[in-house]
Amino acid sequence: MGSGFFIALMHALFNGQWIIDEAAALPVDNRSFRYGAGLFETIRFVGESAPLWEQHMRRLLNSCKQLSWNLPALFTTDRLRDDVIRVIRKNKLNGSIRVRITASQGQGGLFDGDGKLSFLIEAWTLDPGRQIFNTNGWVIGCYEAARKSTDSLSRLKSTSALIYAQAAAHAKAEKWNDALTLNTQGNIADSCIANLFLVREGRIITTDPDQGDVEGVMQSWLLEQLQSDFSIERRAIHPDELLGAEEVFLTNALFGIRWVGRYADRLYTNQLSERFYRKYIRTIFP
Repeated sequence: MGSGFFIALMHALFNGQWIIDEAAALPVDNRSFRYGAGLFETIRFVGESAPLWEQHMRRLLNSCKQLSWNLPALFTTDRLRDDVIRVIRKNKLNGSIRVRITASQGQGGLFDGDGKLSFLIEAWTLDPGRQIFNTNGWVIGCYEAARKSTDSLSRLKSTSALIYAQAAAHAKAEKWNDALTLNTQGNIADSCIANLFLVREGRIITTDPDQGDVEGVMQSWLLEQLQSDFSIERRAIHPDELLGAEEVFLTNALFGIRWVGRYADRLYTNQLSERFYRKYIRTIFP
C-alpha cells in the first residue's frame, strides 16, 4: 500500500526535447560533464517575466564570444526565453521561479569534440526564504584550502566549479551560511554563490573583475542604481578589511541582497543593506 505521498517529477528541456529530472539528461561524452566546458545562468523569473533577462543574456553571449563558441544558426535570446517559458508552463510553476540555463560545448574529447552547443533548461519554484530580506544576519568565513586565479577564465560563470563546491562543503562543516573564496594574491574573489560588498565611512566597496570574481548580474545592476548617490570603489579587498567595515552584504540574482551579521569576531549592522533591498530589489522582485 502506498505511503500517500506524491512526488511530482520535473520536466526539463534539452536541445528542444523534453526530459524528466530523474532520467539521464546528457550524453556520457558531454564536454561540460567531462571537462567543465560549460557556462550557466541562474535567473529569477516572476511568473513568465525576468526583470534582469537582458543582463543575463549579455553575460552569456559575451562569455560565448570570449571562448570562441559558435552559437547555433537559429539561436536567439528571444527563442531561448520562449523555451524557458515552455518549461515554466510544463511544470505548472508560478510566483518566484528559479531558472537555470546550462550551455555545454558539445560532445567528444578534448581534441575531437564536435563543438556544437547544447542547451539544458531547468526550472523550480524559488525557496520562499530567498524571496525576502534575511532577518538573521548571515555568518561567513574564508575558504583558504585553494585559491582562484585572476585570469579571464576565472570571471566566467562556468560549470568548472570545484573550488565553490569545496568551499560550500567547508562552510557547511563550519556552520557558516557562505564562504568567501580568495585569489592567488590573498584578496577576496567572491563567495560560493554571491559577490561581496562592504560599507566603510559612507563608501560602498566591492570587488573588481580583475580579482578573479565572477562578474555578478545583481552586483553590476545594483552598482548602476547606487552610483548617483554613493561613493563607489571597485578594487582589491583583503579579508582583514572586513574587520573594519560597518556593514557587509552579499548579492546574487536569486536573493538580491543578504546582509552579513558576523565575520570572525566582527558583528555588523544592516541599515544600508536593508534600505538597498527595499528601495531597489523590491522594485524588480516584489
